[in-house]
Amino acid sequence: MSFTDLENLLPDEEILMEGFANWNTTLNSKGGKLFLTNKRIIFKAHLINFGKKYFECYLDEIYVEKNTITIFVVSNLVSFTISFRTKNGEEHSFVVTRGDKDLWVFKISEAVLNTVQSNLSVPSELSETEKQEIKSNVGVVCCGGCGAFVVSVAGQPTKCNYCGRLI
Repeated sequence: MSFTDLENLLPDEEILMEGFANWNTTLNSKGGKLFLTNKRIIFKAHLINFGKKYFECYLDEIYVEKNTITIFVVSNLVSFTISFRTKNGEEHSFVVTRGDKDLWVFKISEAVLNTVQSNLSVPSELSETEKQEIKSNVGVVCCGGCGAFVVSVAGQPTKCNYCGRLI
């Protein structure tokens, strides 16, 4: 088994994106691989790292403030940082290759949207067609101001709760 293998996928869980990354912790930075699944964000460190070598966070455990999910994507000339805060206040940050930024943003948006739609509460008396129509009008966009992911409804102006930018 190499550090790139994930042997503990859950039923109905699939890997959406993976790439080499550094996990920035309080004490140091650990090299390894970051995985995004339709249910979790997972980091698996190289064997040569000291301390904790594995991290996972379920997408529905990421802190949400009103319509803004606390996953932030920020880039510089060389790298791209994905950071988030959990519901219990922990903050986590991962640095990945900048060349993969657009694909990471797309895949994170897709995973967050699926999580939001699966947790969306719609009246049970509606037909399946009406339920699907409501869910299809919900979207997730990355804020151009701060990099947070914002849940929006088609045709409705939406405000990011972190930077106040109208999306």
